[in-house]
Amino acid sequence: MRTIAFANLKPGTGKTTTTILLAYGLHRRGFDVAVADCDPAQSALAWSDAVSGFPFPIYGLPVKDAGKRLVDIGGEKAWVVVDLPQAEDHAQIVRSVLRRVDEITVPVAPTPIEVERMSGISDLLEEIDEVRQTPARTAVLLNRVVGGARSGGDARAGLTELGYEVLVPEIPRREVYALAYGAVPAIRDGDPIDQLVDTYLERAGVTA
Repeated sequence: MRTIAFANLKPGTGKTTTTILLAYGLHRRGFDVAVADCDPAQSALAWSDAVSGFPFPIYGLPVKDAGKRLVDIGGEKAWVVVDLPQAEDHAQIVRSVLRRVDEITVPVAPTPIEVERMSGISDLLEEIDEVRQTPARTAVLLNRVVGGARSGGDARAGLTELGYEVLVPEIPRREVYALAYGAVPAIRDGDPIDQLVDTYLERAGVTA
């Protein structure tokens, strides 16, 4: 099993949207996928209901020991993608999951306030790292990037200078992503989500 969690201190950073789009992207490539909705708001489950079910299983796990339960929801060859609640309000759930997943990704919009908030999530990640048996692969995903604007490049440079690894693919600020919730995602060859799939495969040492 390979596990990826999207985490941030705050709500509204694109965790749910990116979770479902990535799960669709992995499923499209033929991988066995499951989604764990660990947010008490259960937005990912509501999305599944809105489209009469995803083509992969989704499990509601808004519980304090969610991390321990991940092993029960996917086969040994599955990719499990985890949608987490905001850490500032649901720290116990978030800590439980981050202690056990392979990959921790922090979606961040290229705005000064979101970049400044990275100090808070960084403190949490350092705390988690101290209790993990092996380090997680941790990185930032730039989300809602305006094409042609300086903000994306400036945020990438600033985060890199602060010592964060920033994934090469960026999720652009496009209507297709902004309005993705509640609709069946359409992932195409070479689009940003498809590139993100390639990135996670490479990071996990998996041949596409």
